[in-house]
Amino acid sequence: MKLSSSPLSPSSKFLQIESFVCGPLQTNSFLLIDENTRQAVIIDPSIQSDAAFLRATQLRARGIELKEIWNTHGHFDHIYDNARWKAEFRAPVLASQNDEFFLENLSEQSIWFGLPAPEVTKTDHFLQPDEILSLGEFSCRVLTLPGHSPGSVGFYFEALDLCIQGDVLFAGSVGRTDLPGCSEEDLAASLQTLFALPPQTQILTGHGEFTTIEIEKRENQLARALIERYSVQR
Repeated sequence: MKLSSSPLSPSSKFLQIESFVCGPLQTNSFLLIDENTRQAVIIDPSIQSDAAFLRATQLRARGIELKEIWNTHGHFDHIYDNARWKAEFRAPVLASQNDEFFLENLSEQSIWFGLPAPEVTKTDHFLQPDEILSLGEFSCRVLTLPGHSPGSVGFYFEALDLCIQGDVLFAGSVGRTDLPGCSEEDLAASLQTLFALPPQTQILTGHGEFTTIEIEKRENQLARALIERYSVQR
């Protein structure tokens, strides 16, 4: 996938996005690459992220630096390989402080789900609401999207009509709220935040197929019902 902030211009600068389905939970990991500035980031390096890891080493051989590791939230399947990527590429981990409990207890999370305990690494930078992150010539805004976890965030590239948001909104579904730290009411508010984005916004999800805000506002009955339930309660 290649996205441009000025698609009608012959000199457009493209952001290359490569997705990888990883591990037993079929978690989506993403490599974002700016060829012009020779920079890349990995979003949610998951269990068995070997294909993405190999791709990143190939990019490094071409002089493209993996500058950072971005986490949408702290559940084990989205942070499992943080330490491996950090050690290999000397890249800092960026995540919400509200999910630090999960990052610190990654081993326990993994064992509980029947997986080997991975190495645990610390978060190097705590993401702030509406913080602007840069990748080469592109920038995104950090959206706070609690509910599926206290510290869930989305990376919103407004100029590209793109939001990478983990497990908050799915194609035809929403993130689960039966895990520690989850809140159905917070999830409803976060869905409203996403539904306020332009309809053409592409939503890259933590699992399954990608979608758009337009499609989900029209067809996602679970999301609409959840928003309506808590709107009525207020």
